[in-house]
Amino acid sequence: MKLRTRIRTSSALWASPLVVAFALFYAVHVFGIDYPASRSVLPYAPEVVSFALGPFYGLTYAVVSALSAWESGRLKQDGVWRLAPVRTRFRIAAGVLWPVLALGWLMLVLAAGLALVQEGVAPTLGSLQLPAMAGVLALGHCVIGFAVGRLAPRLLAAPLLAVGVFYLVAFAGAGQFSDTGANWSRHLSGSYSGFLAFGELATWSSLAAHVLPTIGLAVGIGLLWCGSRSTVTRAGAVVAACLVTVLTSAVAYRIAADWEETPPTTRAQLPVACVGKQPRVCVPRQSGQILDRTRHTIIDVTTTLRTAGIPVDMPRKVTDSLLEGRYRTTGTEWHLPLTQAERDGALRYRVLRAAGTLPCADPRPADASALRLWQAHQVEEDKRYLKALRGDVIDPGDDKDLARIQRAEDARVARVKARVNAVLKQSNARQRSWYRATLADVCPTRGGTR
Repeated sequence: MKLRTRIRTSSALWASPLVVAFALFYAVHVFGIDYPASRSVLPYAPEVVSFALGPFYGLTYAVVSALSAWESGRLKQDGVWRLAPVRTRFRIAAGVLWPVLALGWLMLVLAAGLALVQEGVAPTLGSLQLPAMAGVLALGHCVIGFAVGRLAPRLLAAPLLAVGVFYLVAFAGAGQFSDTGANWSRHLSGSYSGFLAFGELATWSSLAAHVLPTIGLAVGIGLLWCGSRSTVTRAGAVVAACLVTVLTSAVAYRIAADWEETPPTTRAQLPVACVGKQPRVCVPRQSGQILDRTRHTIIDVTTTLRTAGIPVDMPRKVTDSLLEGRYRTTGTEWHLPLTQAERDGALRYRVLRAAGTLPCADPRPADASALRLWQAHQVEEDKRYLKALRGDVIDPGDDKDLARIQRAEDARVARVKARVNAVLKQSNARQRSWYRATLADVCPTRGGTR
């Protein structure tokens, strides 16, 4: 059959306007509103794509399954399988399935492509991971849908597959089985849970866990449909189909059995820009313009604290936590959200919190707050610290309990502020003496019973 005729007679043609319309609606009215609230401080193509594909996994699999069942039922109704075998059954199936598969791939391309265009981000190799996974799974669902369409009437099989596949993928992918301890189900559903943050990539194991069950079932169905008339061959095909289906599902379960709600990720090899020594400051190359200013701020805050009598070591290296995936400060190597803090105007405060550490993890709250407020005053960040100490102010309305809690919080902050203000009125020598004495007594295990 000619290409134009194949496309014109395929159910994928009349379904395509709905697919394109939905993709455009999602890109404009859903992605454009939801993603800006979740995006990283720097543009990152894998993050954009992972967020955009979220609603499309189940929808794509449902569409290709239903349309494949419809095409299979049409072949059966037209009596194609009763005709003389001029072509192999696999070739006939492939001829009617490729437009359906192309539509499924178009859905994925539109979802990812429109999101990238809207964010002005160029695609990267890492951003192709999840679309490729979904594309392979779409092929598997085509085969499964085609097999169901051979067994059941297409008027029944197509809508049931559309609803059933979408519900199953969305249900499992959203972690609805998690309350029973079955976190693994979301990692085998074909719907990649969560989205990739800046610098993250999906691991190959997390992709394999999604692909194996569906593709194993599709391969098993293909073996059952081998078409041989030999009893021995057909029996062998049944055994092989069962083994492939069971083994691939078992391997996928074994991979994801111990995972939490979020699958494991790996860190991408991002281009880095660094400057200076002691401290050496490193940020993503996209933020290279802030390097000199950031390093100057780190040196200034650290030197000011040391001059005030606070025992602080100049860090050997300070790395933007965007490159590390998490915030942590360890010894003479700091990991701080430099790019985000620079954009928020909070870099001095971030450096202060990294430098002005206390000698224990669970200090006395009142003493710890006073010490940190005094530290913040030395680098002119006391207002920001008091705001952080106070937390978000919520209008209590008629809620008397909330009003009482907020009054107590206001009183606590006022006591800390009054205590530090009294210290600041003293000479520098007395202030340092107070700081050393309070620091020595801030940890409950170090003496004192206050």
